[in-house]
Amino acid sequence: MRKNYCMHHTAIVTIMALMFVSAGYASDPQNDGPPPPHVQPLPKGVSIHQLNNGLQVLLIENPSLPMIGVNVAVKVGSAYETFSTSGMSHMLEHLLFNGTTGRTQKQLYDDVDRIGGYNNASTAEFYTNYMMVTPSEQIKKGMEIQADMLFRSILPADKFEKEKGIVLEEISKSLASPQEQLERNILSILYRGHALSLPTLGTYSTIQSMSRADVDAFYKNNYVPNNMVMSVVGNFKTNAMLTAIKELYGKAHAGQVRRIADKEWATGYQQVESFADATATVYNRFYDGEDRILQVFSQLPVVVSAAYAQLLTMAIDKEKDSIQAALKAEFSQGVKSVRFGVRRSHLGNVLESTVLLSKDVEYGGLVRSLTAKLQKVNLVLPAEMVKAEVTKGRTEFAKSIEKPHMFGIYNSNELVRNGIDALLESFSGNEYYGAAKSLEGLKIGPQTLVLIHTPSVKKEKEQVEASVSTKLFKNDETGKTLVVVQNDASNLLAIHYLVKHKAMLESKYGKDASKVLHECFDQRMKTDANQAATGRFGFTFTVNDNPYIPMDDIYLHPDFGYLRVEGLADDVPGAISYLNAQLRNFVPSEIEFKKAIEKFKGIGMMMMGGDKSKKIFEGSYKKLTFEPGPYPQNQPALTYEQLVSFAKEYFVPANMIISVVSPAAPDSVNALVNQLQYAPIQNEPAAFTPTLMIPAMSRTVDSTAGGERAYISWAFACQIDLQDAPALQALSLVLSDEIVFDIREKQGLAYNMTAGIDVIKDRALFFVTQGTRPQNVEKLVPQYPRFFRAAALDSLTQEKVEKSIHMYLGRMMFRRLSSINQAFYLGSSLYFFGDYNRDRLFLEQLKTVTLADVKGAAKKYMNITNPTLIITR
Repeated sequence: MRKNYCMHHTAIVTIMALMFVSAGYASDPQNDGPPPPHVQPLPKGVSIHQLNNGLQVLLIENPSLPMIGVNVAVKVGSAYETFSTSGMSHMLEHLLFNGTTGRTQKQLYDDVDRIGGYNNASTAEFYTNYMMVTPSEQIKKGMEIQADMLFRSILPADKFEKEKGIVLEEISKSLASPQEQLERNILSILYRGHALSLPTLGTYSTIQSMSRADVDAFYKNNYVPNNMVMSVVGNFKTNAMLTAIKELYGKAHAGQVRRIADKEWATGYQQVESFADATATVYNRFYDGEDRILQVFSQLPVVVSAAYAQLLTMAIDKEKDSIQAALKAEFSQGVKSVRFGVRRSHLGNVLESTVLLSKDVEYGGLVRSLTAKLQKVNLVLPAEMVKAEVTKGRTEFAKSIEKPHMFGIYNSNELVRNGIDALLESFSGNEYYGAAKSLEGLKIGPQTLVLIHTPSVKKEKEQVEASVSTKLFKNDETGKTLVVVQNDASNLLAIHYLVKHKAMLESKYGKDASKVLHECFDQRMKTDANQAATGRFGFTFTVNDNPYIPMDDIYLHPDFGYLRVEGLADDVPGAISYLNAQLRNFVPSEIEFKKAIEKFKGIGMMMMGGDKSKKIFEGSYKKLTFEPGPYPQNQPALTYEQLVSFAKEYFVPANMIISVVSPAAPDSVNALVNQLQYAPIQNEPAAFTPTLMIPAMSRTVDSTAGGERAYISWAFACQIDLQDAPALQALSLVLSDEIVFDIREKQGLAYNMTAGIDVIKDRALFFVTQGTRPQNVEKLVPQYPRFFRAAALDSLTQEKVEKSIHMYLGRMMFRRLSSINQAFYLGSSLYFFGDYNRDRLFLEQLKTVTLADVKGAAKKYMNITNPTLIITR
């Protein structure tokens, strides 16, 4: 009865809203009141629920996915902490993985691995996120594990000090980053007097002094269902899923969440005296970078939506180049670059202007000049640009539904801060139109706060079966290579252009030619004319690697560049024809070239300094692990003329493997791609992959750089039979699991580390690589060899092998969920192995590996010979 009542109540509200629209302002032109809210139907497959115990639930069915992601956001994070409890939310997140009333820590890990699941968590200011993703048929087991952790964790006393060690390692890692230091400087000033000024990880002092009893009380106070929001995305039926949620999460009792009340220290959504009350306040802070950085914070209206912030940033970015050029000329080239962004908070919203300086300038004059220029910026945006952002927003929502492991992470802040309805309203895009109108009346005022960062370190509804088919179109006479996947269940168009032979061509024309050319193409796509043209397709472009995103390492290869294009599949012919026109004979302009060079030079400057130990270590590791490549490393400095010549050989259709995933039929896509002008490549080289070095003797490199972190690598390499690659992959998983669990979980001597076996062509590298605090080095180094001796596998069982393989296969499935990543794996398999099915076939082979196969591979290859030890501290 209660369920029916909720459904009837929702229907009545909706009907009343519709009556309000039809009978109110629409029929009364004399009414001068505000317009009624636009009534937007819920997206397909979406439903909203609330359990009797207060748990809020958002369900999104996507029958084309093989997995389901369940994300629970607990409404507590660092914004609810004090100086004495800083880091407690994050510490509690760690502890929840250490055991429940029914499972030990090892059982928690094993139970998740056994079902091919992924169980992870993260902590932010206003929430702590718990993510469980499994194959669809295993989700109920995964949810049972997640509910067990959320409501029945015991925070075992014997694991408490170990977790402290891991968190201290994480803090150590963050403190080595100049960017983290800059952010801490900003937060400590903008949000002084409020918990938002504290680091999410906590500090050395607060973690070391934290007691289990206090953390347990914090857990019992906050981890109640009425303080949580759940989102579920993937291949399920709503009624069955809701029944499972009630069974597994609905039995937990609601509780009264108590927050601290302190007149001198605000938490949560409490207010403090805003920095905006001060006028022209100047602060000086220091960080371990090389450049002086000036930041000006200008006050914005009290209410600023995400759409408002995005459109404001776009409007100012349109004038960024002219502002930057004027400041450079005015201050004798002392200004390197300028960038803008918006920070939103209930404590105050600000426009953040960041100026990177190459030398000392007169700060007061720079601030006055920058402020005056900002006050003159035209904030009126063309209607087509606003409409394009609405379409992009819809596209991003559609893309996020393809990633059940990321949907909750992307949207938890909105779910926790503003609720499920606000998230769904943001999907409609209606807020952009009101935001654009509000912007027209905004005048950016004089600065309220100036922050100068000075370097402290000198230079040194019915189940729909998805129909998926794949087809290869290859023509050696023209040089065309096209892989097309038709996915009837998707409304996304994903096109991946894998551009070949980067290493060879860059050695001929100049260092980073690919990166610069791709940046020039990105600039071209961001012109007003192209933004207006691409807006109707909802296009987003990714043109270059980001090596600082861990899951982006599929692109960290020297021999190919790429373009990733994602949009709506409403008009596939129009979209592909448009892209064909942009790619055909693309020639970068000299202005685009100069802007690209300037951008990467600025990024390089920003990243200089900082964690010197890591940079030295990475240089030694590359030199001692890989043989010198066939192409010169001392490429000439890139000129505009060389870039144009490079583009004529590199950025041509015959030098691309194009992979398309969409609802369109393969033959129709092939006909569209045929519009490109193909000409075969003469004397095309083979694909290049770095070769592992097999040293003739043992080697040790021990260097000292100083700092918060030390870095260690211990490894040995050998020749292998490629038929053993699946067994070696399984052996790698077993070794990695044991090594990381021992060093991180048992000993608390690392926050993140890698270990196992890397197979590259016909060679394998057995390795351990990690960062740690310098005082741990002498304890760690003697341990490494024991992990790679035969005795390490004495206790290995078939069950452990299967668990490790299922864990790996589940994680590999995450990477292949999105259409654009599927396109990548098809293209890269074809380029490096000559078979677009190779990636899929290897994973299939891995499923058949047995305990005997793993032990056979260990006996054959796990013989420590001429190891290499690299230490930088």
